[in-house]
Amino acid sequence: ITVLGEGKKELDFLIDTGATFSVLNQELVPKSDEFVQVVGATGQPEKAYFLKPIKYKIGKQMGIHQFLYLPNSPKPLLGRDLLENLGAIIKFNKDKLEFQVNEEQLITALSLTISCVEPKPENHNIERILSEAYPLVWHPLLSDLKLGQGQVVRKQYPLRIEDREGIEPIIKRFLELGLLVECESDFNTPILPVRKPNGAYRLVQDLRAVNEITKTLHPVVANPYTLLTKLKDNLAWFNVLDLKDAFFCLPLAPESQKIFAFEWEFVDRGRKTQLTWTVLPQGWCNSPTIFGNQLAKELEQWERPLGDGTLLQYVDDLLIATVTEEECNEWTISLLNFLGLSGYRVSQQKAQLVQTEVVYLGYEISRGQTIRRCGQLVHGWKQLREAGSKNGWLCNYHRRKGN
Repeated sequence: ITVLGEGKKELDFLIDTGATFSVLNQELVPKSDEFVQVVGATGQPEKAYFLKPIKYKIGKQMGIHQFLYLPNSPKPLLGRDLLENLGAIIKFNKDKLEFQVNEEQLITALSLTISCVEPKPENHNIERILSEAYPLVWHPLLSDLKLGQGQVVRKQYPLRIEDREGIEPIIKRFLELGLLVECESDFNTPILPVRKPNGAYRLVQDLRAVNEITKTLHPVVANPYTLLTKLKDNLAWFNVLDLKDAFFCLPLAPESQKIFAFEWEFVDRGRKTQLTWTVLPQGWCNSPTIFGNQLAKELEQWERPLGDGTLLQYVDDLLIATVTEEECNEWTISLLNFLGLSGYRVSQQKAQLVQTEVVYLGYEISRGQTIRRCGQLVHGWKQLREAGSKNGWLCNYHRRKGN
C-alpha cells in the first residue's frame, strides 16, 4: 500500500481480519486527539491514539483513512475497517492464499472511526456500530436546572404489549451501545412508542416536564428564511445532507444523566428498571441549540475545496451550493470525508445529491430562487389572499440577488 503522508511511502501490511482497526507503526502524520483503549503487552488497558487522516493507494483504489498508531506493532496491519471499504476478498487455496480488492470500486467517503470510547473486546461487532452512532468527540454536557426546582416525577403511560415488543429491540441496542444505561433516579418521565408507516418503531420520550425546569439557552440558530439569503444567484448545483442520530454524538455528564430517566419493563423477562441517557436526548429543549453550536465549531475546521460555493447549516441539516456540477461533486466528497472522520453519520435515504433543484428547510431551491412549499406558489415578497378571508395565509417567495 502506498501511503501519502508528508511524502510517498510504500509499506508492507500484514492482513489481520481479527483487528478492528488498521494500524500504522510509524507516525507519518501527526496524532489526533481521538483514541481507544487497548490491552498492551502488560495486560493492562492503555490509550492508543489515531493518526490524523492520511491518503493511501492500493492498486487502482485511492482513499483517505484514519489509522490507529501503535509504534510497538512489528508490522502495519490491514484491519477489518479498511478491508471492508476496499471490498477485499481473501481466497484460501491449497498452496497459497490470494488477496483481491475490487479495482472498479473507487473509495470516496470514509468509514467512521471511534473517538474516545472503550470498546468491549468480547464483542467484535460493537466497535463498528459505535464508530457510526456514538463518537465521543466533545466534553460531556451538563443540564442546568432553574433554581428552587425539585425533581420531576411523571408516571409511565400504560403500553400495549405489541408496542413494548416493537421498541424493545431499539432499547436493547441502545443499551449495548452505551447510549442508555440502567439507573436509580428520583426523576422519571414517560416514553411513548411511535409506529412509523412502514411498521417500524421509534422511541419518543415526553420531556415536557423536564423542559419546564431547565434553564433554556438562548438560541443562536439563524432564521431559515434569513439563512437562505446567503445563496448567490450564480449557484446552480446543490446537495442536501441530513445527519443521522446527530444528538447521540454529544455525551451527557454523569451528574446530569439522572434527569432524563424513564421506566422500562423488559418483555422477555418481565423485569422493571429505570434507564437513562448517556448522550444528548431527543426532545430536550436545549439539544438543538447545543448540537448546532458544536457542529458549527467543527465545520469551521473543514477545508473547502477550490471553486465558488457555499455551505449552510441549520442544526443537523446541511446544504452545499456550487456553480458547477463538478464543484458540487468535489465539495460533497470532501464534506462527507470530513464528517465521517469527525464521527458523524449521514442519512443516505434523505440525501439529495448533486441536483439542480432540492428541498431544504421546507423551501424549494434552484438557481436564483427560493420558493416556500405551500398549497400554491405566490410570487412577490409577501402576498395575502383577499382581506377578510378566514382561510387567509401567508407564503414567502424569494428571488435571490447576487452579492
